[in-house]
Amino acid sequence: MSEASSEMATEEEENADVGLGGSGETVAPYHPLALDPEGTGFWGWVDRTVSNATSWLNPILVKEARQSLKSKQFVVTFFLLLTASCLWTVMAIVFNSPDVYYVPSGDSVMGGYFVILSVSMFAFVPIVAFRSLAAELDEGTYEMLAITRLSAWRIVSGKMNSAMLQMLIYFSAIVPCLAFTYLLRGIGISTIALCIVIAFVIATVLTSLGLVLSTVAKGRTLQTFLLVGLVAFIAIVEFTCCGMVFEGVIPGRWSGTWFGFISGFGMALSFVILFLAAASASIAPMTENRSTRLRMIMFGQQIFWIVTMSYAAWATEEVEWMNIGMMFMTIYWFFAGTLMLGESNEISPRVRRELPSTFGTRALFSWWMPGPGTGFMFVVSTAVAGMTVFGVAGLIAMQLDVDRSVETPPWVTAFAMTGLLIGYLGTARLLSMPFIARVGPTFVIPLIIAIGLLFLGPLVPSTIDVLLLGEVSGSYTALHCFNWSWTFIEIFDNGIPLEVALLSYCIGMLVLMFNLIPLFREFRRYRIAVPRRVLEDRVEGDATPSETA
Repeated sequence: MSEASSEMATEEEENADVGLGGSGETVAPYHPLALDPEGTGFWGWVDRTVSNATSWLNPILVKEARQSLKSKQFVVTFFLLLTASCLWTVMAIVFNSPDVYYVPSGDSVMGGYFVILSVSMFAFVPIVAFRSLAAELDEGTYEMLAITRLSAWRIVSGKMNSAMLQMLIYFSAIVPCLAFTYLLRGIGISTIALCIVIAFVIATVLTSLGLVLSTVAKGRTLQTFLLVGLVAFIAIVEFTCCGMVFEGVIPGRWSGTWFGFISGFGMALSFVILFLAAASASIAPMTENRSTRLRMIMFGQQIFWIVTMSYAAWATEEVEWMNIGMMFMTIYWFFAGTLMLGESNEISPRVRRELPSTFGTRALFSWWMPGPGTGFMFVVSTAVAGMTVFGVAGLIAMQLDVDRSVETPPWVTAFAMTGLLIGYLGTARLLSMPFIARVGPTFVIPLIIAIGLLFLGPLVPSTIDVLLLGEVSGSYTALHCFNWSWTFIEIFDNGIPLEVALLSYCIGMLVLMFNLIPLFREFRRYRIAVPRRVLEDRVEGDATPSETA
């Protein structure tokens, strides 16, 4: 019986190989994937790889890409980009004829293509990203995303990746035109690539800025105000970028400045990371630590800035670069510290479990924890450390006879910039504390007070001059040590005396002493133990995969 059944099975296999059924009729052969259900063959590997890749992609990216590519805004923008490129190509050939056949004209044609590309990428992509995330917050759809397993960072990064996908599509439309400029001669591949990178980096920074502004706007009025401000800022960036490209990049005057472009791109990308982290922190739950990641990014930015400006001073043998670095560092930390003053003073139990436990760690790392006081001390300590590094490096450079023609020695500038930063920021904190205690944590009040102080800084000394002398003094004296605009100019034009810099530093230290008094409450925050229930949940979560396996 078994021999007969085996013979029948062998006959069926042979019939299947020749395409015949059991009754002699012809049947279709099986597909290779049907013969390989577990995916052990090549096509099974391809199928698994594609499936894993699609699962790895951010679902927000998939959703936004589907919506944006089907929207009228994208279709109209893409159509206008193609139309403008075609029109400019025809106009460039007509206006340059017949010289276009003999004279290199790729540089002039490249300028028009860059304007077309920059307008579509600088204007439309950031504004669409702003409206996309703002609509999620206004229409209540963000709550549906928040209850999923997606973190705030993945939601914001998905919006950013969708915007970058649109940029790549715009690039694909205009790249053939850029190749056409190379055929016209007069411009090199490296210059064309540099123009593309400049447009992409600036568009990325503006898009991330639009995302962080959309999370800040909590009402229609503030959204409209911020959107108008974003459009105005985009217009300024558009004209500035086009002027830089027309005057320096396309004519080929950028040769030998690769380090400047690379460092500039690196700093711009660091701001992209900072803006995305700020946007994700703004929409994250109140129980999470929103500040430590941002302060780590800011600290890394300062290190990168110090290295860049120090290298520039060493490469050019001009110590003036260190003074420029300290001036921009002062401006950066003033506005960053002003925004930190609006943080909430209360932290959740989950964040308190992450507080430093020992005296040494509390002394070193308490400034990284959330809070307006810790934020103020983080800015002060980090900025003073950076100023000290610049001052010492400049002093060593001048001792080595690198450059003695600088108007203001870097160590004198360090005293003046430290006094200005601590004086203005500390005053803004003291003035904003009563209002914040009444209306709650908000960054609007410190920002308004800080802007008011920036106006009063030059106004008050000038008013005193008019009251005493009948006119504004034409010489820089100790009375104008906190006139920030005149101080910045005097550092690079005529140099400021050491006595004035020390006076500014002493006043700043006095303001810091007054700010230390309200900080003792934040010093008394201690770390709390993790509840037993949370520890048990963690143990069960770690043990579940092994038990399942």
